[in-house]
Amino acid sequence: MELRDDHIIIEAVLNGNKQAYADIVRRYQNKLYGLFRKMGSSEADAEDLTQETLLKAYRKLASHNPVQSFAGWLYTIAVNLQKDGWRRKKPESPVQDEGCERETPESKLLQKELRSELDHLLEKLPENYRLVLVLRYTNQLSHEEIASITGMSVRQVTNIVHRAKIRLRKMVEAKEGQRYDILESYKS
Repeated sequence: MELRDDHIIIEAVLNGNKQAYADIVRRYQNKLYGLFRKMGSSEADAEDLTQETLLKAYRKLASHNPVQSFAGWLYTIAVNLQKDGWRRKKPESPVQDEGCERETPESKLLQKELRSELDHLLEKLPENYRLVLVLRYTNQLSHEEIASITGMSVRQVTNIVHRAKIRLRKMVEAKEGQRYDILESYKS
């Protein structure tokens, strides 16, 4: 049974259909893993943190307020686990994005290299800048949701997004004297 709405899935789980939680896991595991990797966790730690986040969310599912965004609630758990330093180690390497689909092998390679370079530059940003950018552009959360997750005001989130994008552009321009296409996605 494939349920579409998070709140319907939660209700089903709370009413005894424990198998329905698998839909939540499928929906969020890759997003959580990507968040942890971009925040500097190794592959193994990102997998562990993803599993721990989903497990903790399952255990505390009854405490989720259905009026609030489930994704925001879940990311709050994830960010708190990351902040608590749960088995945190130094990053191994930048995240490689295998999801780029282009027509030629050359364009696939270029996209992979650009993503790797952007991930490397993200690692050089202060943690709060990196976290806000990842939540905004990778996980597509609103400024309000990010504010709720991080404990910042919406104004602070907006300012950090703006400052982080400026800093990223300057880093790219200083490094190569040119702007990468991948950074265009950070303009919006």
